[in-house]
Amino acid sequence: MKYLIYLYTACLVRSLFAADLEPLRYNNPGLIVDLAVGLWAWPVPMDVNGDGNYDLVVSCHDVPYGGVYVFENATGDTAKNKMPIFKPARRISNGAPNVMPSYVEPVRIPVPENPHGSKVRFNQWRLVDYDGDGALDLTVGVEDWADYGWDRAFNERGEWTRGPLHGFIYLLRNTSTNAQPHYAAPMKIEAAGKPIDVFGCPSQCFGDFRGTGKLDLITGEFLDGFTFFENIGTRTAPKYAAGRRLSIRMDLEMIVVAAFDWDKDGDLDLIVGQEDGRVAFIENLGNTVDGLPQFAEPKFFQQQADLVKFGALATPVGVDWDGDGLEDIVSGNSAGYIGFIKNLGGNPPKFAAPVYLEADGKPIRIMAGPNGSIQGPAEAKWGYTTISVADWDGDGLPDIVANSILGKVVWWKNIGGDAADRSRMARSAAETGVELVESRPARAGHAVAHDAAHLRLERRRPARPRDARSRRLPRVFRTQTRRRRAQAAARKTHLLR
Repeated sequence: MKYLIYLYTACLVRSLFAADLEPLRYNNPGLIVDLAVGLWAWPVPMDVNGDGNYDLVVSCHDVPYGGVYVFENATGDTAKNKMPIFKPARRISNGAPNVMPSYVEPVRIPVPENPHGSKVRFNQWRLVDYDGDGALDLTVGVEDWADYGWDRAFNERGEWTRGPLHGFIYLLRNTSTNAQPHYAAPMKIEAAGKPIDVFGCPSQCFGDFRGTGKLDLITGEFLDGFTFFENIGTRTAPKYAAGRRLSIRMDLEMIVVAAFDWDKDGDLDLIVGQEDGRVAFIENLGNTVDGLPQFAEPKFFQQQADLVKFGALATPVGVDWDGDGLEDIVSGNSAGYIGFIKNLGGNPPKFAAPVYLEADGKPIRIMAGPNGSIQGPAEAKWGYTTISVADWDGDGLPDIVANSILGKVVWWKNIGGDAADRSRMARSAAETGVELVESRPARAGHAVAHDAAHLRLERRRPARPRDARSRRLPRVFRTQTRRRRAQAAARKTHLLR
């Protein structure tokens, strides 16, 4: 149990008990899991140790995992194996925000820190020879929230009444040399005669993505997508057409993009970090359709297992989920998933890799969508699942009751097996996740309102059952009730004194 408490409280009491806490580890040699840091990933692909194989440096500047980490490639040349396995993270420094790679010789950049002139959330600098004259120019991507505000801007129809996030890109042209650069005043880069403006966090990537010899542009955004701007001008006089969306999407949002020829085939791929600390490889397939470069679907890099992780802002619960007498972990996270991490036994415990719990054959995931978060459409792909685990319907199996970004309490009934057949349930959990479905609670005191998307539980005063023992609440709720009664009695005693 000590280890489960550490997992849960790392973000909450770090400053109070940091000396007493230790991260929860898989303790499972040979286990492979998704490569990840904490909240969130700013990737820099490079050959760190000079062995000819590409490694990953990932910056993560938020607590409690903040730092710059090296993931060393453990399996060799990415020209032969595009998805190598990486060694566990090695921390090399404190974390830093806005880490954007430019693959150039080091240069001094004597310009103001923020060319936008007003407050920005992201300030992303990249050096590129924009106009082909041999001098490295500076491009700066900024994210401006001034029009968006922050929250409480929906009308009665669920429409956002403020502006969008803005993601502008500035060019500071180098009018001198790389040895002694002099940068002209910043100007916004345009496409189709208007300043480029994506939905925040542009992560501008200039490169020849189509093999034309010209610099096209691919941007990310605060959400999950990518925009391609075709250079319809020349290498020395770029001119950009209106942006067109690429078909690829990331699993989560707050994406950070780097263009890099990861598989060494002569075209630029995309290496992309996201909010939960994972990093994906998006392969450039080397062809175009209707002028758009074609990319494969994102694949998340993997590493040798070290620290137990389930996304960002995990909400773990310790419970014997599969009935084998060992305390497992069931957890929600910021992405809205609910996962199961099986305890394989031992002291300290050995854990399996997380698996998503499923309902109707699909991973459970709650997301805000365009108007489900009080903070607006910028939070569309977050769910913030917070869970309790209990036998809600008295059938001997642990169910899940979850709250989320939507503020709607949802019950998932466990149909993974009965108390006499826990082995079938355990196999299901270990391989594909336990299958769960939404169902009507058979519990006194709760009325259920149905719609197409969820079950909403509404607390009502229950009638007293004839046989109180047969209508007992699940253990977790009985414990909470006893605790509340004890706290009320203590307050009453204090007042009497």
